[in-house]
Amino acid sequence: MQQRLQRAKELLPSIIITVLSMIQALALELYWTKMQSSEFLWLGGWDAIAGWIQLGVMLLGIIQIWLMYVSTILRFSWFPSMQDTVTPFAIGLLEFGMVDLMGPDELGVWFFLLAMIFAVSTWASHTIFRQARRDPENHYFFENIPTAGWRDFRSAFIVIGILLAIAAVLWIRGGTGILATAGLLFAAAAIIRQLYISHRYWMHSLVGQGGD
Repeated sequence: MQQRLQRAKELLPSIIITVLSMIQALALELYWTKMQSSEFLWLGGWDAIAGWIQLGVMLLGIIQIWLMYVSTILRFSWFPSMQDTVTPFAIGLLEFGMVDLMGPDELGVWFFLLAMIFAVSTWASHTIFRQARRDPENHYFFENIPTAGWRDFRSAFIVIGILLAIAAVLWIRGGTGILATAGLLFAAAAIIRQLYISHRYWMHSLVGQGGD
């Protein structure tokens, strides 16, 4: 029994990252196709400005999801649950929906899906952390880090709440304009912040520097 558990613990993370790499490759292929077919990007005006920023946000999001899983698998040893194997598919479906809805006409729904990706990825990351904390092999990382509480997710709740508020306003009012552009810049800043956090944790785990 113990041998089977150890085998699953060693193999499932690599299976998860393989599946995720396929999903991200498909997302990037759809992304490229959507960019080529979006003629409004070359016509100028608020639609084009918002469209280019939206493309940047989408690309940053795809990269961040990849880094989140890769860095987690490199940092921790844990026994994955069934939920861990299903979550990449849920994130992939949300990504495909966001790529399909890129453009000035569906920004409200697009922001809603972005908020859902933030929520699902935060939940997935926390679930993995809880399981990894129980494994003695990860003691080096968690020995000086207290168990996470609701306050530790305050920034994530704020980001998700703001994205949902922007989604609701754009759903009701429609259009792009200054509000949509400002919302997209906020989303880009939020993802860049997550990329920075991922970098700090990566360095903490691999070379023993940085991180919290």
